[in-house]
Amino acid sequence: MSPKFRHYSLLFLLVAHHLSFGQGQGRSPYSAIGFGEVNNETTTVQDMMGGTGVSFGNTFYINGLNPALVGKDRIVNGMKYVAFNVGGSGYFRNLEQNGTLGQDFGLNLSNLSMAFPIVRRWTVGINFKPYSVADNENFIRKSFSGSSAVSSYDFADYGGLSKAGLTNSFHLAKGLYAGVEAQYYFGNVVRDTTSLFITSTQQYNRYTGRSNLKGASLKGGIAYQQKLTKKWKGNIGATYQLGNNLKGEYLNIHQILVEGSNGITPTGLPDTLALQNFSASIPAAYRVGVSLEKTYKWIFAAEYGFTDWEGISRPFDARAAQTLRNSKEMNFGVEWIPNVNSSAYFNQVFYRAGFKSVTTPYYLNGIQIKDNSVSFGMSMPLGKGGSYLDWALAIGNRGTLANNLVKENYARISVSFSLMRDWFYRPRIQ
Repeated sequence: MSPKFRHYSLLFLLVAHHLSFGQGQGRSPYSAIGFGEVNNETTTVQDMMGGTGVSFGNTFYINGLNPALVGKDRIVNGMKYVAFNVGGSGYFRNLEQNGTLGQDFGLNLSNLSMAFPIVRRWTVGINFKPYSVADNENFIRKSFSGSSAVSSYDFADYGGLSKAGLTNSFHLAKGLYAGVEAQYYFGNVVRDTTSLFITSTQQYNRYTGRSNLKGASLKGGIAYQQKLTKKWKGNIGATYQLGNNLKGEYLNIHQILVEGSNGITPTGLPDTLALQNFSASIPAAYRVGVSLEKTYKWIFAAEYGFTDWEGISRPFDARAAQTLRNSKEMNFGVEWIPNVNSSAYFNQVFYRAGFKSVTTPYYLNGIQIKDNSVSFGMSMPLGKGGSYLDWALAIGNRGTLANNLVKENYARISVSFSLMRDWFYRPRIQ
């Protein structure tokens, strides 16, 4: 094994160790439902194009949507190229409800992946991603008529699930690709309620519910690319995500805290109210897409996705059972590179833009929440080795002010490094 490959493998493992612990994308009330808000599977490159990518891909990045395309063009002129991608994303949110405004910002590692060819038609990929994020806090304060006493309640939701994936991607025949990703989910979601009845003394009651979950699932994908003319080809692709039950434990504890000269401190050991086996389902989902491509010049893509939240056998809790509905999304994207053979820097930059319209799973006060966004970005070459700095910006809105609901206006920035190097290659002296 080459020193370059060992170097990338070590870097991959070090970043993966930290990825599973760093979750948070800015506080949102929607992330308080179920095991948190489910993240997109897209990489930064696909974020630029409105979340498209199930039917196309190229050598210079790892496809995060379709396991069939992870291995596309990993061997060029007999040389095997390992691909490495690490990326992060941040949300800036403006939230509004009944005339009350709020702002928040969160930053998180969003993707860590690696792909390396084994033989000419077989590539193996590894990835770590945050699957869901719970990040919300809500504060209620009430006064009592005719009394100086005040009660307050602080509700906090945090944590989430991470996902590790092992992909096998195959080039079955000319233009035909298939792949399967074995997935392992793990993590915990914490619901914390702290109540305070303010009188002459301040005593807090804190109830904390911690749900630990783990389990496995599979995702399959297929893609076919057909030459239409001398310069253009048509692509189709599809994926299917199996639903499954994750299992673990639920722990519920109660603790009394008091405020003194050293701050808020517990009065004693917490009381365990419940410790029991627990399970919750991840939903089945599918995605289909088509694209028109002029290789290393233009791509025009359109996709549709569906997630079967109503078909899950074990909702996370009663609130999730009442709230979550089937979700749908439409994605449109375009990619353009001026001249891949030019020596001018900006002629080798990939320029991308897109639009995404999502009917989210959140059904609240008789309304199913919508999420619409536009996006754009660039992949900028890092030297001459096929590596790129990718950045994407999406601007959108989610929710509504009707029926006492929350509306979010947001900006999402995604940044990643897509690195590509040859390995298992020994130059020969002529």
